Amino acid sequence: MHDALSIWNWVLNHQIIFSLVAIAFMLFAGFISAVVCKFFLLNIVRRFILHTKKSDPHDKDMRISRRLANIAPVITVYFLSQVIKGLPDPLLDAIRTLCGVLFIINITMLVNEMLDLTNSAYIKKHGEKHHSIKGYIQIAKILVSSVATILVLATLSNKSPIIIISSLGAVAAVLMLVFQHTLISLVANIQVSSSNVIKPGDWIEMPQNNISGEVTDIALHTITIRNWDNTVSRVPTKNFITEPYTNWQPMFESGGRRIKRSFFIDQSSIVFATPLLLNQLQEISPEKYVGLENWLTSRMEEISASQLINQGITNLGLFRKYVLEYLKRRTDVRNDMYLVVRQLSPTAEGLPLEIYCFTSNVFWSEYEDTQSEIFEYMFATARYFGLEIYQKPSGIDMKNMMAKRNRNIAA
Repeated sequence: MHDALSIWNWVLNHQIIFSLVAIAFMLFAGFISAVVCKFFLLNIVRRFILHTKKSDPHDKDMRISRRLANIAPVITVYFLSQVIKGLPDPLLDAIRTLCGVLFIINITMLVNEMLDLTNSAYIKKHGEKHHSIKGYIQIAKILVSSVATILVLATLSNKSPIIIISSLGAVAAVLMLVFQHTLISLVANIQVSSSNVIKPGDWIEMPQNNISGEVTDIALHTITIRNWDNTVSRVPTKNFITEPYTNWQPMFESGGRRIKRSFFIDQSSIVFATPLLLNQLQEISPEKYVGLENWLTSRMEEISASQLINQGITNLGLFRKYVLEYLKRRTDVRNDMYLVVRQLSPTAEGLPLEIYCFTSNVFWSEYEDTQSEIFEYMFATARYFGLEIYQKPSGIDMKNMMAKRNRNIAA
C-alpha cells in the first residue's frame, strides 16, 4: 500500500506523467462508455424510437445506436477533464476544443442518419413511384453540414459563430462560384419536386440526348433514368427546367395511347362510286356493309349511279367510312376519345389518308400489335374499293417494265 502511494505521489509531482496517465484513463473510460452505450442504446432505439422487434435484423437500428454511442465517449472525456484536478490549462483547452468538434461532428452525422431514415420510411409508406423527397433530404443535409462547419470553425478559433458568418461575406463571391452548380440544382430540384411534373417510375423521353426510359431516382444534382435497353443515364436536374422532354406517364394513366399514322393513296385510282362497287362490298362483308348503307341512305333517297355522282360519293369516301366503322367495332380502340379517318394535303407521292385514334393498349408491345393489325387490314381491303396504295418503284417493278417492253418490241 505504501509503495502504491509513493508511486502515485511521484506521478502527481511529474506533471507530464500525470497528464499522460489522465489522458489514458479518460480514453479508457470513453471506450467503456461507448461499448456499454452501444448495446444499451440499441434496445432503446428499437423499442421507443423505431418501434421494431428485437428479432428484426434492421441495419438502421445499428446505424442510429452507433451514432448515439459515438457521442457518449466524447461527453465522458469532457466530463472527466472537468473533474480531474491538476491538468495544465493548455491541455484542458485542447481537450475541450477537441471534444466540442467531435460532439458537433457526431451530432451532424446523427441528424443526417435520421434524415436518411426519414426518406426510407417515406418510400416504404408511399412507394418508390410516389412523389420523391430525396432532393429535400439532400438540401437539409447541406444546411445541417453548413451549420456544423460554421460551429466547428467557431470552436477551433474560439470565436462567436456570428463573427464567422459575418466574415463569410467577404468570400461570398468565391463561394457562389464554387457552389454555383449546387445552387442551380437546388432551385431546379425545388421546381421539379414542387410542380410534381416528374416522379420515380415515370417514363420520359429526351430525344436531343437520346434518352428514353423510366425515372429510377430523383436526387439534388441528377435524375437517374433506366433506358429501354437497360442502360442508365444521369441527367442534371436543371436540364428538366431548360430543355424540352416528354413525360409518357399521363398517357399510361389515361388508359389511351394515340395512333397517328398515314399512308398514300394513288390519286389516279380515286373515282366515283358505282352500284356495282356497292354490290361487291355487300357480298364481301354484309355485316360491315350495313354501316355504309345507313350512311348512304342518309345522304340520298335511292342508291343509283346518278345519285352517287350528284352526291359526290367516291370509292375513297366509302373506304374512309368503312375504316371508321371498322375502328368503332374494335374493342381495343377507345370510342370515348378522338376517332378520325381523314385526308391530308396531296403530295407528289399521292393523297395521304391518316388514322387518328386512341387504343386502350398503352404498353408498347400490345400497342404496336393493335396498330399493325389496323393498317394491315386497311392495306388488304383498299383494293376491294378500287384504290391503289402508292409506293415508289422498286427494282422488281423496273425489271417487269423492261420485260414487258421487250415483249412488246418482239411482238
